[in-house]
Amino acid sequence: MENEAPAPATRLKEHSGVAANVVSAVAGLVALVQAIRSDPLWIVLGLVALAALVAYQSWRRRWRAAGLAAVALLVLGVAGWGLHQDGRQATPAAGPTTPAGTTTTLPAPATTAAATPAGAPNGSTPGGGTGAPTGTPAAVVFSDVVQLDQKTGVDVDEGRAVKRYAQDATVDLYLDWGYILYSSARHSALYDDTYAGPEEGAEARCATYREARRTSAPHHYVGSGQQFCFTTSDGHPGWLQVVNQAGDGGAVIKLTVWRD
Repeated sequence: MENEAPAPATRLKEHSGVAANVVSAVAGLVALVQAIRSDPLWIVLGLVALAALVAYQSWRRRWRAAGLAAVALLVLGVAGWGLHQDGRQATPAAGPTTPAGTTTTLPAPATTAAATPAGAPNGSTPGGGTGAPTGTPAAVVFSDVVQLDQKTGVDVDEGRAVKRYAQDATVDLYLDWGYILYSSARHSALYDDTYAGPEEGAEARCATYREARRTSAPHHYVGSGQQFCFTTSDGHPGWLQVVNQAGDGGAVIKLTVWRD
């Protein structure tokens, strides 16, 4: 008797199972990529789990499953190596180091007070309201170069750079693993200013980005020469330029914040 062809219902069930497996694999790959970008520990855990799976399937003599797990182990290992090398491409720049768990305070820069018309309240303009008069530069809250190590933040709202080692509500900028720079949690916006011009004129450009509600991102991969406008946790407008990547995942950043 000749073998009968599979019934249509059986073929439909097999195709549905294959489609479900493909969707699950894609979803798992997306979740794995996000996890790897957030913390390199996931790479190590994934490698250990896949190595254990290869050993177990080989012991059970399930060679196909062992081969698939070995391929996944190889791909994950290459991806982890690539991410690690990408974070170390820049030449390390010399700079002071700060032990984890301590708070470092840099000297406060000199500030330039905005001119106030005679008879007007301090910090107000002739037409009422607050802020610097039209055409007059805003007072500078902070202007200096800071070095952020991996998983280190800084708060500059008080006129000095105070290092932070947790991404809390007071942090103005936070450098995570993989050169991912986060803006303040309260405002969560980085405006790309890389090709817009030099530091002179940055205050006006940053104001334009905010007023026009230009597209921004809460975090961004940063490399040497990139520029961004942002807002501190206290609401002050700021501008930064990445001078260089430094150390193991750190960056030297030129930073200016104005009083809005």
